[in-house]
This record gives sequence, structure tokens and C-alpha cells, in this order.
Amino acid sequence: MKPKLVIFDWDGTLADTTSPIIATFQASFRENGHPVPESDRIRPLIGYNLPTIVRHLAPDLSLRQQEEIIETYAAHHLNPNNHNMTLFPDAIPCLQTLKAQGYWLAVATGKGRTGLDNSIAQTGTAGFWLATTCASEKPSKPAPDMVFKLCDELGLMPSETIVVGDTTHDLEMAANAGAPAVAVAIGAHTEEKLRTAPHLAVLPNLSALPDFLAAL
Repeated sequence: MKPKLVIFDWDGTLADTTSPIIATFQASFRENGHPVPESDRIRPLIGYNLPTIVRHLAPDLSLRQQEEIIETYAAHHLNPNNHNMTLFPDAIPCLQTLKAQGYWLAVATGKGRTGLDNSIAQTGTAGFWLATTCASEKPSKPAPDMVFKLCDELGLMPSETIVVGDTTHDLEMAANAGAPAVAVAIGAHTEEKLRTAPHLAVLPNLSALPDFLAAL
């Protein structure tokens, strides 16, 4: 069955933000006087919400020390991921094609509401989205709650949607909600890692998505 709603992740799926996210986490640890985590420790966690990532990276720090890192990241996050927001080159053409084909479009992201709203405003993509939700409103991926929220808002069942993301967290969120999912191997997780989670396909980029959906 063809989906009615396409739910996109933001970071690493629509926006080329994996490297800025890693750099911002490293800067946040450095500025608070803590050992800087290696890129390979941060990359697999991208897609979780901010507190969850910090807890995984710094389990031995006190709650207050973790909060200081979170506060530093949140302040810096507005610079590399919003002021210099860069969408993948094929993101807008993909969204335009899907919208013209009659698909409903939505966003479910590990970003907070302020970060997501700023990102949408800067990239001029507000006109594409019928609904959006984020990890400051619902439990972090891979919990299914963000999919459920979007479906409730738009009057759909999860089986009438398809999730598009760049991490196993996106794919597992979809599976936990009873929704199909497609991975794009352009962001935080490698194609090999993406194939370990439930998926209909692992695509090389967003340009391949409209034709894939048309063939369902």
C-alpha cells in the first residue's frame, strides 16, 4: 500500500549537519573542562535527544555537570546547525516532487522545538510540512510516540505513513510504531549499520526516494 504521509527526520536526512553536531558536542565538553569524546562515540548516538546523548557520553559525570554540557551545547547549537544550516542539495527537489505527487509531509526529529522551528525558518521549508514534532515534546527515538503524535494530528494510522531517516533510531522508531521505513545512507549511520534495523530499503540519497515510493 502506498503511504499517504512521509515523515522525515531532520538532521542527517534533510540537513547536512552530522559534522557540525559532532563538533558542537566536542566543543561543549571541552569548554566545560571534560575529556572530549571521539567522533566515533558521538556519531552512533545522533538521533537521540540531547540529554540522552550526553548521558551516554558522560555517564560518570554528575547530573549538574551533564546539565552544564547540555546548556553549552544548546547555546552553541544555534550557530552551526541553524545560522549555517545547509540542506542536502537534493532535499528541496525531493520535497517538491513528493508534494506535487500528493504526499503529505511531516518531520519527526531529535531536535528541540526551538531548534526545529529555527531550522525550518532558515531553510524556507515551512510550506512543505503539514505537521512537525520533536524530542522536546515526545519521548526520544526509538520510542514510537512521535509517529503516533503525527498520525493522531493528521487522522492517519501508522501503516499509512513511511518514515525516512539516516539512523537506526529512525528505523526502530518506525518499527515500534508499526510503520514502514526507508533509510538514506547520507548521514550519521553507515549503510552497513542501517541494514541491521527494520527497513524497506536503504537508498543512496534523497533523489532516489520519489521513484522508490512510486514503485510501491
